[in-house]
Amino acid sequence: MNALLSLVKRLLLFAGVAALASLILPQLGVVVTRNTSYATAIHDNWDATAAVSGLLLFGALEVWWGCWLLFTVSGGMVDSNIPKGMTSLLVGVALVVVAAVVLTTTVFP
Repeated sequence: MNALLSLVKRLLLFAGVAALASLILPQLGVVVTRNTSYATAIHDNWDATAAVSGLLLFGALEVWWGCWLLFTVSGGMVDSNIPKGMTSLLVGVALVVVAAVVLTTTVFP
């Protein structure tokens, strides 16, 4: 039961961080690139930029989680950590690639 509760807490934390980043990062991008074509593109497609930024951050967190599972010694090396870590790493990389492709094709056509 504790493991399930811990998993739910981690999942909510990851979702919260992704949601926070998807709210903050697009606005920071507009401020940083003011009066440029990037600012116009982000301003015109802010909803897609926010959604894809959240997906990009979630993919980065998934990559981090996979690396942590693969290389940590916290709690000892468990046999199932290697397949779980590789799966998380590959899923995270796939999410980052998909988010980057969608962001570049949606925001900067």
